[in-house]
Amino acid sequence: MISLATRIVSNDGPVEQPSHALTQFEQRMRVLEITVQLLIARIGMSDYWAEGFKDVGNLLSALPIPTGSFAKTNRHLQNAVAYCQQEEFGAATFELRALRGHLQRL
Repeated sequence: MISLATRIVSNDGPVEQPSHALTQFEQRMRVLEITVQLLIARIGMSDYWAEGFKDVGNLLSALPIPTGSFAKTNRHLQNAVAYCQQEEFGAATFELRALRGHLQRL
């Protein structure tokens, strides 16, 4: 983790307070988690968002994660796409929640 220090002036004089910048991996993970959460919300409204699935696939491919983890998460993503195309939105939501769980354990 990259740590930066910011100077804040108080009544007693300057005080150093650390602030943390996210690494590139952490930024990508955050974007990926938010996009998956948005997919879950949109599917809950029976809205198949093809571009969102594509974005998640691209983000997954760009992450340096173990092959086994990638295979599991990608399989859940592909299952969710297939279920959405069949308008099985409950099953698609289940698959995306499973994907989110794998991401949270990385």
